[in-house]
Amino acid sequence: MKWFDNTKSKTEDYLFDHPKVRQGLDWAWKMFITVTSCFIFAWGFRAFINPNIGVVQHWLMQNDKSLTEEAALELVNQQGIVHLISGGASGFSQALVKFIEIFADIREQEQLLISIFYFAINVPLFLLAWFKISKQFTIFTLLNVGFVSLFNYIIPDSWIYNVINIYDDMVARCIFGGICTGIASGSAMMIGTSAGGSDVISFYIAEKKSTTVGHFAFYINGAIIVSYVLFAIIGHTVNPIVNPQESNETIRLALYTLIYLFVSVNVIDLLNTKNKKVELQIFTSDEKLPQVLIHAFPHSATIIEAKGAYTGNKRLMIYMVVSKNEKNTACKLVHIADPSAFMTVINIDQVYGRFYMKPIE
Repeated sequence: MKWFDNTKSKTEDYLFDHPKVRQGLDWAWKMFITVTSCFIFAWGFRAFINPNIGVVQHWLMQNDKSLTEEAALELVNQQGIVHLISGGASGFSQALVKFIEIFADIREQEQLLISIFYFAINVPLFLLAWFKISKQFTIFTLLNVGFVSLFNYIIPDSWIYNVINIYDDMVARCIFGGICTGIASGSAMMIGTSAGGSDVISFYIAEKKSTTVGHFAFYINGAIIVSYVLFAIIGHTVNPIVNPQESNETIRLALYTLIYLFVSVNVIDLLNTKNKKVELQIFTSDEKLPQVLIHAFPHSATIIEAKGAYTGNKRLMIYMVVSKNEKNTACKLVHIADPSAFMTVINIDQVYGRFYMKPIE
């Protein structure tokens, strides 16, 4: 452990003296997380939310060994593909495809169209991010959206149907789909970027309001679900051959989608701690501790003079609000400065007033 601490300290000193190297490693790390999160989202989308004809065809053949490829394909065309409704730009893309299917049979091109729509929908959001958030944030969000569009199109069907087959278990699909989406979006937010779509909007609002981002995405996704359901019901009425699912089935799938959204929103908020705040209540006899804290963090504190009930000795009560990702550092610093200090940590939903947050790069 001592060797590890020494190596870590030397590495930090070296990077501090070589800012270009530090910046290069930071970008490389962000790029790795971006590519990984994009693959997770695209694979989860294809496996749990929006499987295509080829994947469903092989799943049916796996479930019924007597089915030939032709018979499985005919069964898919008769019954339709059971899709969940995603959120954000991917869900909006699904809604657009469902709107087009009111008038034309584009099921063979559905995967390509979703990739194209996904990127196109994000274009105006890139402008919002560029002018209102930050340029580096926009560049990595652009890369994220581009990689998701690419992976959604190029991931082979065999990478899905040979790995998992829970097509008929809707609850499992909702849970695993939500986990994949939440990990993808939450990972992007952890490094100061986003997965595009509603994440850009919710990220922008959360930065302004200094609160969590998940519930903003939930409202946006609710509107997308309503649009998808409406187009699906109209499609079944106007063009039932292309849209074989009845209205009751579409509404049932929309209700299942709420499970998916609930899981994804909670995973996002679990991973993205930047907008979460905690209140520290510190009881100490060290009068220098408040100055130590306000020099270590870009936040101030409130001091109340108090007296110990048992000892009757003079004490200080320090109230301080920090971001959740600063909590462990603050607790460690307090313990080093005053090992006998008593401290409580309280989660808070939102703060009002001037609370400093490091700007997005």
